[in-house]
Amino acid sequence: MAQANARRRVHTESVTRLLISALAALSFALPLGAQTVRVAPTLQTTYGPGYVPGITGPGAAIVPVPGAIPSLTFSPSLVPSLVLAPPAPAVNPEIGPVELRTVEALIPTVPAAAAPDLPGGNPKRAKTPYAAATPVDGWAKRFNFQPGEQFFDGGRPIKDQTGAMFTAVPKDGGTVRVHIVERAPLAAPKAVPGTEGLTGKALLDALSAISARGHKQHEYKEASQFIFSKADHVVINGVSGVVDAYSGIFVPGNGNSGGDYPEPGDPNGDGFPDKAGMNIEHTWPQSLFGKALPMRSDVHHLMATFMHPNSVRGHLPFGVVTGRPDYENKAGAKRGGGVFEPPDAVKGRVARGLLYYYSHYKDSRVFGRTSVVFWNQQIELLMQWNRQFPPDAFEARRNDMVEQWQGNRNPFIDDYTLADRVGKDAFRYDIAPRGADFRSSGRRSSRR
Repeated sequence: MAQANARRRVHTESVTRLLISALAALSFALPLGAQTVRVAPTLQTTYGPGYVPGITGPGAAIVPVPGAIPSLTFSPSLVPSLVLAPPAPAVNPEIGPVELRTVEALIPTVPAAAAPDLPGGNPKRAKTPYAAATPVDGWAKRFNFQPGEQFFDGGRPIKDQTGAMFTAVPKDGGTVRVHIVERAPLAAPKAVPGTEGLTGKALLDALSAISARGHKQHEYKEASQFIFSKADHVVINGVSGVVDAYSGIFVPGNGNSGGDYPEPGDPNGDGFPDKAGMNIEHTWPQSLFGKALPMRSDVHHLMATFMHPNSVRGHLPFGVVTGRPDYENKAGAKRGGGVFEPPDAVKGRVARGLLYYYSHYKDSRVFGRTSVVFWNQQIELLMQWNRQFPPDAFEARRNDMVEQWQGNRNPFIDDYTLADRVGKDAFRYDIAPRGADFRSSGRRSSRR
């Protein structure tokens, strides 16, 4: 009995020293904002063929690794993934489960929503309305920036001023990559004066007048500068920058030009590092209105995007890609089958930009046959996205800012139910029968 107790004590001390040494070595290599937590794991032992040791306990999840002891992964609330696997000491089958004393470990703090699912599941994982822009692990080897401790102080979530949730993934040397994981809270609908009791074509005609009311034309360069410095600019825990609409990647900066927001490495995983930065996406393609003003500079249908996904979309209509896409990124943007599918994060925003454009410019002299074809094939899908992804606080704030600068509002952001009240039949642009006078003026046949 005395010999067994001695063997147990020697084994306990050996494993404890290995664990403490590994944790101590780790503490010198962790990023800024790490916090100290207390972990009291228990060594679980099994014997015979296929022996696989592991550690479990408060703040830890068992992750068996053959030939490694201890093998420890901390819970998602502490870190996305952290495995300690020092060499295995000799194990005596006569020794049963061994209690390890509590040790202190330095662990970087990240939001629970950013954590991957560990073996056994994570029932407390935060639910998000769409997938994160990039997986928590498997990131590119280049990193965005080195923020202050406000990203990792552990006392508050990582949010922008509208309440959108982001995750900052710690990487080497204190650097992080930041991407969106949850949209801002939904915006409360606002009544749009002049639409009371109206439906169908009568409502659409009213919205055409409302969307044009007060609109002040700007040059395209002015609109671009406004988007990068104001409309699409966010501040996340004290760090300002712009989020690429098609990739969900946050790029820090304070400039008013797309070139001030380069994509370092390839964080969106599309195989193309946009070193030249961002540019302006026209949800209604410029080629369909000949780059004419005021359409080209109308901020209500423009977005900041990295150059490559913008180029990939080109002038394609939006749609749902089925089958294997010929382009995709980690945010969920895809191209295939003659359509471009934006990430869930911006599907509602895209839809409301196009609904606005059509209501505002359907009677424009540059609304020709190609615009009709582009619009008619998307109506029902855009209405679905508008309904499925209602306006959030970011869109509402942006609508207010654009009104202050451009003079008019997007009524579909104020009250997204307006689209369903108009209905797909009233939205459909009916091209006049063969032989009728349909020119670039946008004249059309009468509606039912």
